[in-house]
This record gives sequence, C-alpha cells and structure tokens, in this order.
Amino acid sequence: MINPTSAVPLYVQVADDLRRRIEMGEFSESGVLPSENGFCEEYEVSRATIRKAIQTLVDDDVLDTRHGKGTFIRQPKIVSSLSTFKGFTYFCHENNIETSSRVLALQEVEPPVAVRRHLRMEENESAVYLKRVRSINHINAMIEHIYLPVKNFGFLLGVDMENASLYETIERETGLRLEDNCFPSIVLEAGLATDEEKRILNIAGEAAMFILSETVYMSTGKPVHFTKQVMLGDYFKYFFSIKANQLGINWRGLEAVKCRKQ
Repeated sequence: MINPTSAVPLYVQVADDLRRRIEMGEFSESGVLPSENGFCEEYEVSRATIRKAIQTLVDDDVLDTRHGKGTFIRQPKIVSSLSTFKGFTYFCHENNIETSSRVLALQEVEPPVAVRRHLRMEENESAVYLKRVRSINHINAMIEHIYLPVKNFGFLLGVDMENASLYETIERETGLRLEDNCFPSIVLEAGLATDEEKRILNIAGEAAMFILSETVYMSTGKPVHFTKQVMLGDYFKYFFSIKANQLGINWRGLEAVKCRKQ
C-alpha cells in the first residue's frame, strides 16, 4: 500500500490511496473520514504526513475540513439554472444527489412586512409558514423559509411536508401545476451565516452563503408564494441563460455596423 523506499513522497502515496478509496465509495455512507490518529496507525506514518496528504486532497477539492467537526468528502455542487422554473429536488436528481428534508416549523403566522408586500396580502391576512432544512447526501446544506396565503393554501397545515413535495401537494389538492402556469422573480445574493443558521447547518466559524429570495407569480401576475433559501456556498452553483432579444440587442444591426467600419 505504502512503499517507504519509493522516490514518491509518503504524503503523495497516502493522498493517492485515500483518493482511490474515496472514488471506490469506502467512506460514502457518512462522508466523514476517520481521525488522523487512525490513519497514522493504518498507514504507519507520522501525523505530519497524514496532515499533508489530507491538505493535498483539500487543495484538490476532494476533501473539506471543518474546525471541530473533522474531515469530510467534498460533495459535488448542485448546478441550478435561474432561467428554469425547477425546484431543489429536481436539480438534486439531475445531479444524482441524494436528498432529504426535515421540517423545523409548519404553522399559521402573521408574515413579516416584507413578505406581506411580496404576496400583496392585507394586514389581517395570515400565512402558512414552512421552515425546513434540506440535506444533500446526509449533510445539512440549506434552510428554506416558505410563506403562502392561508386563504389559498391552508390545507398544507395538515400535510406531512417532511415526506412531500410542496408543488406536487399543491397540484394534487388544487389542480394548479405551478411549473406550467407560474413564473418566478428571483434575487440571489451572498452573505454570512447567522448564529442560528450555523447551528442548524453544523457550521463552525464564518461561512459564505448563497441567499436566494423568490416570489412566484401566476401567469396573471397574482403572487403564489414567497421563499427564502439560505445555502452553503460550497454546495451550490447557479447560472442563467438569456437570449439576445431579451436584452434588446439587434445582432444583425451590430454585424452591419461592423461591416461598414471595415
């Protein structure tokens, strides 16, 4: 396994063997690697060698170290399009990533002023509030806050949203297929995790987060729901596509100008 007489440095040999074991799925169930001391005994090398091997894999985006938590296999990023009206579960399945949810709150509330404004709700109207943590490959990666008007979606208060898709439930109960009849308005920004978010997502120290705020509208312009997703930046990648005619660009006109200049 490790050849002390080889010209290849010991830490490189250890790193290569760990990479092979990771690719074979040896640590995939939990994603957590054994302790440095365990690897020292297994490979019969010093702790400094193990640390250098692990750092090599961290630099190669294979591993991720978290202070006070240990060393983890870096999960593949979920690649999502802001130009497509698809949800978290859809993109996880597209990326062959296992997902799960845990409901932290499902109740009727008086929504914050900003949410009330997004949903064009009257002052005396209440909302269904769904708060859940979304996990990818057993790692808490996102906190989701969803608000919907009670007068239209009060039935959700009696649904086990830990094991149900929000959109599928709405379609089943109302006949409304959101993906076909609605459009989103999205704001994506970066920020740092709050103390509560660190606790829920098992974060030690500072962490860069994606914060996605989305208001979904019917084709008529009527708001359906407001969602805020707070995500670990290490696990998500967003892109969007835009057509020239959406920007008001006349490519033929630009080509004609280019020809005249030549």
